[in-house]
Amino acid sequence: MKPMVLLLSIGLLGWWYVVVPLQVIVAAVALARGRWRLAVFSLTALAVAIALVQAARAVVEWHPERFGEIGLVLPSGHSALVVVAVTTMTTLVWPRWSRGRIAAAAMLILAVAGVMTTLGGHTVGDVLVGLALGGASILVAGVAARFRRSRRAAPA
Repeated sequence: MKPMVLLLSIGLLGWWYVVVPLQVIVAAVALARGRWRLAVFSLTALAVAIALVQAARAVVEWHPERFGEIGLVLPSGHSALVVVAVTTMTTLVWPRWSRGRIAAAAMLILAVAGVMTTLGGHTVGDVLVGLALGGASILVAGVAARFRRSRRAAPA
């Protein structure tokens, strides 16, 4: 396989048109398996990541010269979405995490981030911001998935 084709194939994992259907499929499979918290996590992480990336891009467009000075041109949606996709997929496939599984997930996330900088689509700053936004969306989704409604006893 040619190196460019391989790089583009790896980069597709963070593409919007791949991640959105993937997250919906993960949520459907999770619901079918009775894992409603994973379904909530999957869809919440996707929605939060999209919102955070769009907000970050709006802020960068507000003062492009200032952000350009520090190497931030266009916060990477690929990087944010690959964090979301890999985290939810590995949680679906491997409910129990180990160091090896975490390392494999991290390597895949970093591979996509590396491809984005190698191909020249993003600066290192763009990718780092994208990874941070993806991590933040995972944290928010984790809180949302663990939220429980209080169940009050019915009055007698």
